[in-house]
Amino acid sequence: MVSQNYCPKCGFRILPNEPFCPKCGLKTGNFGNDDLHILTPPIHDIGFFNFDIDFSPYILSKRNDFKYEICSCGYLNEVSNEYCFMCGAKRSESRLSRILKNKSKPQFTIGNILCECGTVNAEENIYCEMCGKQLRNDSNPHFDNYSNFNLEFEESVFCYCGEENERFALFCKNCGLPLKNYGVSSEISILCTCSTLNEITSDYCIECGSDLKRENSIFICVCGHKNRSGSKFCEICERPLNPLRVIKSKIVCTCGEILDWNSDFCPNCGKHIKRTIARKKSISSTVKNIKSILR
Repeated sequence: MVSQNYCPKCGFRILPNEPFCPKCGLKTGNFGNDDLHILTPPIHDIGFFNFDIDFSPYILSKRNDFKYEICSCGYLNEVSNEYCFMCGAKRSESRLSRILKNKSKPQFTIGNILCECGTVNAEENIYCEMCGKQLRNDSNPHFDNYSNFNLEFEESVFCYCGEENERFALFCKNCGLPLKNYGVSSEISILCTCSTLNEITSDYCIECGSDLKRENSIFICVCGHKNRSGSKFCEICERPLNPLRVIKSKIVCTCGEILDWNSDFCPNCGKHIKRTIARKKSISSTVKNIKSILR
């Protein structure tokens, strides 16, 4: 028996401990010995003949009483399934969508390679056509959907590029961005989750448009994608997200020290952060009011 990875009704990612689909509420069959399960042998891995039931005569002859369909990832689905519950691929499309996409439903072949993001790739592909991940790796032939939870260090610091670094590292080992000190400047700044420095009086990030009037946070996936706060699964590869892989907007003191959002004082130079910020915002607000009056 095979547990469902994706909901056969809506295609939403399902974890092994979820008896119901979080999106549409469909019963997944992941729990309960009395429930009816669908036998779905992964034929691209172990073939038909490792089971007591030989499906090959049904598939080869295409008998009408065989109510299953082979997905392009190599798993058997009920014909009525809108999505493959093993790879999440959409099994049925409207005629209009087929015309617009200029392609029909993918056909199963032995050489297909299923990426961890759910995309079916041709045998000769080295990288996934959807997410760009390497498909063949001798040291790690099987991808792990729980790789977000495999942290390298006990106390990690995640750079804004998504790389995990040691707690006391000064610079990111991937992109080289400073993790502790941005250098001396004349003004206090806001470091947005997109790694852009903004003026302390800015309401929105000049690069990504994020609201800077409050602390923002994003979850970083091992695939590199930055997901919105509150997300449970990566928007790109659909891995379960680790809440420890979080990046928050920071305050950068004039001495260059990178501080938490609610810091009262800079531990490096002793500056009263909240008072300085309040003064700057008050002056900026006064200037804006005077300008609006003069107009």
